[in-house]
Amino acid sequence: MRRIPIGAVLATAVVCAAAAVFSIESRAQGVDFSKIDKFESLSSGTLRVGSPPKTIIDDGERHVVVLTIWDADAETKVYWRSADGPRTTVIPGRGIQTFQTLGELKLEAVGDPNHEVQYGYVLLGLEK
Repeated sequence: MRRIPIGAVLATAVVCAAAAVFSIESRAQGVDFSKIDKFESLSSGTLRVGSPPKTIIDDGERHVVVLTIWDADAETKVYWRSADGPRTTVIPGRGIQTFQTLGELKLEAVGDPNHEVQYGYVLLGLEK
């Protein structure tokens, strides 16, 4: 099992909490939190308009992802797979959204050149 340095966990948790406090818009998908069986990862990054989509999940397993967009001068396009099949969600600026995925989630910044999106996420595994 890979260990995540406590400093990285704390820094990302603080950033995600701050983003939650200052976010303009919050949305959530219905998630049965009793089905969560493990913490998998916590990370952050920057998406730049014109770059290929960033793959967060590509393993075919069930997950819950809590995505926070804390700074954006572009839209965030989220490509993910639900129980009903492939979906695309657009987040227009800052916000928080929860996704219950079936093994696929990618992020892409869409908008004017030289713009970017800063994000953080928590990835949790679901029971089979």
